[in-house]
Amino acid sequence: MADRTRTRKRNRPLWRRPLAVGAVGALVLTLVGGGVAFALAQGSTGRYTTASAALGTVTQTVSAVGTVASATRYDVAFQVAGTVGSVDVALGAAVTAGQQLASLDTTALQDTRDRAVSTLQDAQQKLSDDLDAQTSTSSTASTTSKSSAPASSSPSTTGSTGPTGSTGSTGSTGTPTSPAVTAAIKAVQDAQAALLAAHQAATAALASSTTALADARSACATLLALDPTTVVADPVGTPVTGGATDAGTTDGAAGAGATGASTAADTPGAPTLSDAQTLVAACQAALATTSTSQDATATAQSAVQDAATTLDTAVAALQTALAAQSGGSGTGGPGATPTATPVPTTTPVPTTVAAPAGATGGQSVTSGASSATTTSAKPSAADILADQAAIDAAQAQVDIATSDLARVTITSPVAGTVAQVALAVGDAVQASSTTSVITVIGTNGYVVDLTVPLASVDVVKVGQTAAVTVPSSGQTLTGTVSSIGVLDVSSTATPEYDVVVALDPSSEPLFDGSSAQVVVTVAGTGDVLTVPTSAVHVDGSKVTVQVLADGAVTDVAVERGAVGTELTEITSGLTAGQVVVLADRNQVMKSSSSTSKSSSGLLSGTTQQGRGAGQFGSGFGGPPGG
Repeated sequence: MADRTRTRKRNRPLWRRPLAVGAVGALVLTLVGGGVAFALAQGSTGRYTTASAALGTVTQTVSAVGTVASATRYDVAFQVAGTVGSVDVALGAAVTAGQQLASLDTTALQDTRDRAVSTLQDAQQKLSDDLDAQTSTSSTASTTSKSSAPASSSPSTTGSTGPTGSTGSTGSTGTPTSPAVTAAIKAVQDAQAALLAAHQAATAALASSTTALADARSACATLLALDPTTVVADPVGTPVTGGATDAGTTDGAAGAGATGASTAADTPGAPTLSDAQTLVAACQAALATTSTSQDATATAQSAVQDAATTLDTAVAALQTALAAQSGGSGTGGPGATPTATPVPTTTPVPTTVAAPAGATGGQSVTSGASSATTTSAKPSAADILADQAAIDAAQAQVDIATSDLARVTITSPVAGTVAQVALAVGDAVQASSTTSVITVIGTNGYVVDLTVPLASVDVVKVGQTAAVTVPSSGQTLTGTVSSIGVLDVSSTATPEYDVVVALDPSSEPLFDGSSAQVVVTVAGTGDVLTVPTSAVHVDGSKVTVQVLADGAVTDVAVERGAVGTELTEITSGLTAGQVVVLADRNQVMKSSSSTSKSSSGLLSGTTQQGRGAGQFGSGFGGPPGG
């Protein structure tokens, strides 16, 4: 009998020995901690490691590594390109808001503006000359053409009608201007003014249309980026209006647009049906405004074409009136027989020719005194529009050059300390450079910038507290979550989102750009029903624990609250004192390389962490459940 006993001891599986040690350790923790939390269930098989659901405290946290940055760091750069003329601050200097930090040499910028102004003046003169040429009663061609007469010769026109036209003026032959010519000149001047006004209106309409189009693109960008599969139904009782459903419908009867959508509570932070409809309405309104603006632009451009046609017709009528006047009076005075060939009624008008032998001073004479005639077109409406377009372009260059001259200095946007001077006198700098900068650090605190993965960002909220540890200080700093990004900033397939933690004021030394370990407390509860986290099994949205009763194990669906590394809050499905299974010793432990979901209730790879304290003892957790 003794031999059999010894044989059984030798053949006992080795895994039972450390388990017995673990049981002793559990017993010691029970005695020291003053609670009954972890024990071995010695049923008929003795195969289960169990614990009892009991009241306790759970703290859930999210951890990440971030970067310390000044809350008001500014990298100030010149807004225009040029050569640095002066640097007025040094590294470490204290500056006030608005204080000048550096300036550019203005010589080249001033030269650029002077050339732009000269170009503008030339364009304005060209328009003035062409407008005058259209109303001139001279037989000369457009004022832009050159006369073949010597420079000392006097103009052939001594009685040209001015911009307003005067009935008492005389034509090129010295005869009084006829009422028909005077009226024709007035019609041309009115048509010129109408064309320039129409051009100005069309330019304004085009600018308005361009702005409306940009606004529409911005308003619709968010809608186009919205993934329809992420839209959830509105909370129960929320009226749903818009094109996707009938007015007055509520959650549960949202219509075709909500087919398959979950409730808003199922996906915290997800866009709701009302959110989507608001985006649709904003986009549609912006597109309607754009359409109206484009229609107005088309109307204005059509008015320009009509005004151009009217001007060309008025110029042709003036030429006809001039031809009639020349044919009726000639060079022999009123009533004399005309000797000149009538001027065509088309756009070409009489031009000057070389003076016949005997003419004094090289003056030009009209074709009415010679059998040889030549015609040349006066400026058309298209020429006037081209002149005005050249003026607009030149004016834009003047405006740019003037603006550049007004932006040759950089100033400090805040009161603070100069942390970097990355430029020197004589350096050529580009506009809005990211390297040629002066960095100013403000005096109103620091923040920590970090990213949080999708698996954890849904539990992070603005206002939650955070504990921050930085290498430059042995103290744990405190802070508050101040903002949470909504755009995926990850360069991998795993989405991540920006989170900013504002640090509380502290005398501890902080360095811009240094790393920081951040632990955000996302949930904390006390005196709630808890079980070891290792007892909780998660499969998608289904959460269960195994309950041991009368020697039988049953899967029970539960709902969780806060999730810690040791303890998990159970909000429904269990009652205090029920025995839950932590491990089945007959099941093979999964290796660390397993790709299955963690039985702790968290997806593998998340940054969620937590601590639990209660009857189970702080810092103790059993092996993962089977």
